[in-house]
Amino acid sequence: MGCSSSENFQVEVDLLVNVTYILIVTTIHQDTTGSFSIIVSGPTKANVKRIVENRDKCVIGSSCNNQAKGIGITLDDILRYEIKRNMALENQSLLVKISVVLTTIMFLLGLINSILSLLTFQNADLRKVGCGIYLLASSITSLLTISIFTINFWFILVTRMNSSTNLSILRGGCISIEPLLKLFLYFDTWLNACVAIERAMHVYQGVQFNKKKSQRLARWIIFILPFSITATIIHEPLHRSIFEYPIKEYTGYRGKTIGIHRWCVVNYSRVVQDYNTAILFIHLIGPFVANLFSALFIIFGTARQRSLAQTNRSYITHIREQIREHKRLLISPSILLILSMPRLIISLLSGCVKVSDKPWLYLFAYFISFTPSILVFTVFVVPSELYRKTLKETLRNWQRRIRH
Repeated sequence: MGCSSSENFQVEVDLLVNVTYILIVTTIHQDTTGSFSIIVSGPTKANVKRIVENRDKCVIGSSCNNQAKGIGITLDDILRYEIKRNMALENQSLLVKISVVLTTIMFLLGLINSILSLLTFQNADLRKVGCGIYLLASSITSLLTISIFTINFWFILVTRMNSSTNLSILRGGCISIEPLLKLFLYFDTWLNACVAIERAMHVYQGVQFNKKKSQRLARWIIFILPFSITATIIHEPLHRSIFEYPIKEYTGYRGKTIGIHRWCVVNYSRVVQDYNTAILFIHLIGPFVANLFSALFIIFGTARQRSLAQTNRSYITHIREQIREHKRLLISPSILLILSMPRLIISLLSGCVKVSDKPWLYLFAYFISFTPSILVFTVFVVPSELYRKTLKETLRNWQRRIRH
C-alpha cells in the first residue's frame, strides 16, 4: 500500500512469532547514499536490529560489481577518498598536501640518516667484525625502504589524480611496490636484531670471540636473509590485483558511464590471511625479542663476569651498574617497537573500518610506523663514542679531498 509521499512506501506482510527475519535495504541507482528510516508496527511487539553496519565500508564497487575489502589498511585506502580526480595538487585537500610535506620531510631525513651512516660504516676497521657489516647493510636498506615508501606515496597520488593512467602501470605498481616495501622494511629490522645478537655473543665468548668468523657469518646472513624474507611474503603479489568498476551518471532510470574506478585490492583466503597475520607478528615481534634478550644477556652476563673478578661488590650492585651503562640497549628496541606498533595495528584492522571517518589518525599512524627506517644513525651512531669518532675522521678526510 502506498504512503502519502512518493518517496515512502509501505509493505504489509504476515510474520511468525519468535522467528528472525532479515530486511535488506538498497537503492534504485548504484552509489546512492543518504539517510532513511524504518518503522515497524503490528499487533505484537517487534524488535528491529541493524546487523550489518554500513555495508558500503566493507565492500568496494557498485551493487552489481563489488568486492569485499581484505583485512588491513594501506596508504591507498587512507588517501583513496581524499585525492580529487583530474585535479592539480594545489586544488587537493589539506590532508593530501600535508601528506606531501610529511613524505618529503621523511625522505630528506632518511637520506641524511643513510648518508651519515654510510660515511661511518664504510670504515674498514669497523667492518672487521660482523656488527659493522650489519650496520653498513642497514644503512643501505633503510635508504631503500624510505625511497620505496616515497615512490609508493607519489605513485598513489599521481595515478589517483590522473584517471587516464595506463592499466598496465597500475597493475605493475599494485603487484610490486607494497611487497618490495615490506621486504626492505623487514630486512632492516632483522639486520638491527643481528647487531644485538652479535654483541651478546661477543660478551659471552669474551677474548675467544673470533672476528674473522664473525665477518664470514655476517656476509652469509646478509646474503641469505632477503631470500628468506621473500619466501615468507611471496604470496602477496599473487593475491594482488586491480579491481575495476564504472562510475555512472543517472538521468531518470538510465545510466551513462562517465569514468572507471580502479583500485588495488588484496584478496586472501582465510588460510592465507591467518598465515599472513602470523608472518606479520614474526617479522615485527621477532626482532624486538632478539634485541631485548640480547640486551638482557649483555647486562647480566657482564655483571656476572665482573662479580667474579670483583668479589668485594655484590652481584646486584654490578647488575645495577650495567643497567645504567647499557640502558640504551633496553630503551632503543622498546622505542622501535612502539613506533612499529601502528603498522601492526593497521595491518590487522578489519576491512569494514571506515577510514574516511578519521583519515588524519590513520595517516599519522602509517607515517609513524616507518620512522624506525630513518633512525639508524640516531640509534647506533650517536650513542657510540667509537662510531662518532670514526664519522668525524671520515668527514675530515672528505674535507681534505675537496680542498685538494
